Amino acid sequence: MKKFSCAILLCIMAVSCKTEESSGINHIDPPENVIDLFESYTNLWSEGNIDAITNDIYDLPISIYSKDSILTLISRDEVKGFLANTFNNLESNNYGFSRINNWEHYRDDEKYIIIEMNFTRFYKDSTVMGDKFRKATYILRKTNENLRISALIPHIILDK
Repeated sequence: MKKFSCAILLCIMAVSCKTEESSGINHIDPPENVIDLFESYTNLWSEGNIDAITNDIYDLPISIYSKDSILTLISRDEVKGFLANTFNNLESNNYGFSRINNWEHYRDDEKYIIIEMNFTRFYKDSTVMGDKFRKATYILRKTNENLRISALIPHIILDK
């Protein structure tokens, strides 16, 4: 029940997150394999493709950091349940698709890549869903020439 509550809270926060427009000062161009991973992830997310995200994008365990908690998913079944709840919530809010705006704050070392992505969510009618410039930071784990998302941190600024 606690995991389900965390998943719902994260979904609600993600749908209502608010960030500032990027100034472009920190704009970077990550390597092609990172861009390919995120383009695939964004397309799969927009399609609601739970199996492909679970099997090809997310690493296990994966941690999702929200304002007040950390959700760690350790099995493929937990990831699928989390994504099913997330996509049900998005569908109920008339979510259509997402688009990457730009890349920021890139750091690469032997085993991990940390990258911040600026993106926009859209309703099914192609109007902007919430704020135009959302941000999230991702930690990618490198294994055998593959990259997988092992943690994500949505940047959420709440209204005062």
